[in-house]
Amino acid sequence: MANSDQAAESAGDVPFPRLAEREGRPDTGFAAEANLHEDSGVDADLVELGPDTYIAAFVTEVIGGRPWFDALLDCIRDWEVPREFVDGREYAYLIEHEAFDWLLLAERICDAAPRGLLPLHEVEAMLVDESPPVALSEPEFQERLGTPKYWAHLNFLYGVRVEQALHLAMERVLQKERNGLSFSHQREELDADVFGRIYGARQADLLRDYRSANAREHADPERIEHAEWQAFTYWLFRRRLERQDPARVASDTRQGLDMLYELEAARQRRRRRRNEPAAAPSDESEVIDGVLVGVG
Repeated sequence: MANSDQAAESAGDVPFPRLAEREGRPDTGFAAEANLHEDSGVDADLVELGPDTYIAAFVTEVIGGRPWFDALLDCIRDWEVPREFVDGREYAYLIEHEAFDWLLLAERICDAAPRGLLPLHEVEAMLVDESPPVALSEPEFQERLGTPKYWAHLNFLYGVRVEQALHLAMERVLQKERNGLSFSHQREELDADVFGRIYGARQADLLRDYRSANAREHADPERIEHAEWQAFTYWLFRRRLERQDPARVASDTRQGLDMLYELEAARQRRRRRRNEPAAAPSDESEVIDGVLVGVG
């Protein structure tokens, strides 16, 4: 069985999170999950404070003049509820008791704030472009989240984000092998080949195995919600670690990281283009009714 220590050694310069064994429950900064029901939050005996209390404290601090992102990080650090159902939507902040999606929790907190309290453009930049209003180094981010949540965040980064990027990287490899097969052509066949190449099985079979292992057989076989897709991706990541040799784990992880870096570079280029001011006309020209004309 390939474990994270072996994979890290084989990966060389690839930083790799340390994952707990399946039998153990790592400290993540969250309460244990139990008795979760739609629109009911979590069992009050499991957490010291509920979501409404955390959100109320966040709102009070922002109204009192504290920078909203600073107050948000404190709210995330203190938050103990691992999963909620709100207005029919499942918010799974913690996957498999070890992978933390901090941006999903940030979205939940910001959505619950009174309209007009938060600067919309800054919130959208954080949630859509992953560009928070204050740039934090990794040590600073770890300090603000707290070490347990930070390590759970790394598990999510590798287990969901990098894993999804690996899928895209493998799609590109297969498309090149097929002499430029269009992205939309034979989507189901391409998905099957991507999953077969990485995991050795078809996506539909893997999803059925995941649902069987997690008592989700009742789920619609033709549809998968966002929260379940994230959890399924993390399950695939853990399956890959457990079944592949360390060198293959490291190689695939590097492919996923390279694709993730490429996507991030493209996102930064789009962000810079949006933020660049429109080019001003020269001194010898003037814009009249949207047309650049010479003057003088």
